[in-house]
Amino acid sequence: MRLAVSLVGALLVTGLTPAGRHERSPNIILILADDLGYADISAYKVGRFHTPNIDRIGMQGVRFTDGYASAPVCGPSRAGLQTGRYQERFGFEFNLGGVARQQQSGAGLDTAEITLAQLLKSGGYRTGIVGKWHMGIQDQFYPTNRGYDEFVGFLLGQTSYIDPDVPGVQVSLKVPGVNEDADGLVGSLVKAYLHRQPGNQIIEGPDRRVIHNEDHYLTDYFSDRDAEFIRRSTRTGQPYFLYAAFNAVHAPLMVTQKYYDRYPQITDHQLRVYAAMVSALDDAVGAILDAVDSSGQASNTIVIFASDNGCAEYYPGLCSCEPLRGGKLSHYEGGTRVPFMMRWPGHIPSGLVYRQVVSLLDILPTSAAVAGVALPTDRVYDGVDIMPYLTGRKTGTPHDMLMWRRRPLVSIRKGDWKLWESVNDSTGTYGEYKLLFNLRTDLNEATNVAASHPAKVKELEDLIHQWAKDMTDPKWPTKRPITFDVCGTPFTLPI
Repeated sequence: MRLAVSLVGALLVTGLTPAGRHERSPNIILILADDLGYADISAYKVGRFHTPNIDRIGMQGVRFTDGYASAPVCGPSRAGLQTGRYQERFGFEFNLGGVARQQQSGAGLDTAEITLAQLLKSGGYRTGIVGKWHMGIQDQFYPTNRGYDEFVGFLLGQTSYIDPDVPGVQVSLKVPGVNEDADGLVGSLVKAYLHRQPGNQIIEGPDRRVIHNEDHYLTDYFSDRDAEFIRRSTRTGQPYFLYAAFNAVHAPLMVTQKYYDRYPQITDHQLRVYAAMVSALDDAVGAILDAVDSSGQASNTIVIFASDNGCAEYYPGLCSCEPLRGGKLSHYEGGTRVPFMMRWPGHIPSGLVYRQVVSLLDILPTSAAVAGVALPTDRVYDGVDIMPYLTGRKTGTPHDMLMWRRRPLVSIRKGDWKLWESVNDSTGTYGEYKLLFNLRTDLNEATNVAASHPAKVKELEDLIHQWAKDMTDPKWPTKRPITFDVCGTPFTLPI
């Protein structure tokens, strides 16, 4: 009795409403890829790579054509997804950086923010995360202190997939600004880049027990642990939430021979490694879907698939500039518009293609609604419950507009119009520009029409300024800027 009273009290303190869950609350599986481009999935671009398992989610449910992450970079995007709120509301505007930087700054997901796991746990869900956290390394930010019953994975932005000395491992060492054959590359990069260090080990549980699985390809390992969580949770009879937070296809570019052999027609080694990593991720998604189907609970399990941002275009030749221009870090569509699919048999029509604007911010309020958990009333949620739009109970568009900011860069989409600008760059690092596109007639953002539509530019800028009044300053600066060609145009962009 004391435990139950304490739980209710804790929920009230944090603003959660301990609403009773439905008798048949659905299981929820959120599969998040890392740096996976819109065109990397065959459901979005035929002929680049083959992803039958990921495509299967859309064929058995809904494929969103205009689904957006809340940032074109990993950490801030995941913070928005975890909270259902623009991460600029709580200062998570830039990536966290490495171990030393985080220890010095105390950076991480604000403890006043309520995660998706905390919400669902309050509704009786069993919660688990397998994979990449990237929300802070200190104890107050640790997954098991942020609503997750179970955690196995790593805390930083990237880690090695496998010991590179394992026979058959294929590696691409091309990195921005570094010649692959440069003197000292092996000595300076291989240890830090291809081998796990103390800060990016695979760990498990609240005691951070190190898992030594360096001989097991990490994407395969994570999918094995995802499937195991599904099987165990099914036996409990309790609804579960699994956050399958893959680091694939983020650097370092490493893959096993099994997957590399699937793309003999690709002659460029780096692109072949990348294609193979996409294929490994697709197999991992297939293993998760198979575990759900075998559980007997497929009709009562929502499976969501998305990427946290676009393809890492700072690796020359890695990403496709069609149908979307740009990739990770940029505010072109290719940086923020991501593959996004959802299936829920018997609830979402099979083969639905949804063309209205949606956001990864919508995952939290949608999940809370189907779980019967009331959203806290002490804060603004920027995501919306999109399920009524998919079932036909609501018409119109879930979002009138969406915003993205990483100072001095800011962008907005409202209807068919998209404005991306860099303004008030006091550092002189990024330059100043205004880019306006009509996405209905120019999806690839090839023609800047800002000069011929000054009234539209002003309208969108006014909306940005109004939105910014509710946001807060970044709690830490960008780690560093990076300059590279974005589909042929040089930009300097913050990380």
